[in-house]
Amino acid sequence: MAMVLEAALIEQLRRQEEDAFTLVYERHKTQIFNYLYRLSGDWELAGDLTHDTFLSAYESLPKLRPDSNIAPWLYRIATNRFRDLLRRRRVINWLPWTDGPASEARLAVTGGEETLSERESVKAALASMKPEYSTCLVLRLAEGFSSEETGAILGISAEAVRMRLSRARVMFKAAYEIAESGEHDDGL
Repeated sequence: MAMVLEAALIEQLRRQEEDAFTLVYERHKTQIFNYLYRLSGDWELAGDLTHDTFLSAYESLPKLRPDSNIAPWLYRIATNRFRDLLRRRRVINWLPWTDGPASEARLAVTGGEETLSERESVKAALASMKPEYSTCLVLRLAEGFSSEETGAILGISAEAVRMRLSRARVMFKAAYEIAESGEHDDGL
């Protein structure tokens, strides 16, 4: 029954029916926002990326395949928006800035505090990881997707998800311990 309803909703989306897209937005906006917030650690940025995700989704509705699954499709778009952001930031980080967002983030992590709150430690640990590992970790453990669903979102096999997840856990543990101790390692 649920698959029949999903198929009907997808057909309405492909015809770009406004009510259908509004329904999808209302059903999924909180999960997409939470996912992007976990990845970025920034409330405002997560909101902007959520907006970009749904705008991209709306623009690609005519290309939506009839056999698509809406949630993984949206998570894939959100993941791509986050990756795009990281690519842009990498270019910006090569510029010789002496202060600004990167410096402020570093100060927030090392700002003379003896220890960070647990939430800040998790954010710092995730931020220090390569995106292919942090996104896998968040999708699988925080968002609750199966290895197969995570693979579909990331465009990799379920086996690759399991391998990345195994490595991500080790990376996260090491980065979390550094964040908890209040140390900062620019190499992570």
